[in-house]
Amino acid sequence: MNFSEKMAELDKTLKNLEGETTSLEDALAEFEKGITLVKECRLYLEEAKQKVTLLTESGEEPFIDRKE
Repeated sequence: MNFSEKMAELDKTLKNLEGETTSLEDALAEFEKGITLVKECRLYLEEAKQKVTLLTESGEEPFIDRKE
């Protein structure tokens, strides 16, 4: 599952938790699933941040406004 899919699944999980008809057992399972998804998304973002840092270690700005 990619980052966007994980975020969509996290949104779905949150909506399930907000539902009034969710049993305690189902809510706990959804909560665990949500926590796992949050951890995975944070890890992905941290890895992306490290890649950007590595690519920009040369001292250049990540996005340079070049005029043609």
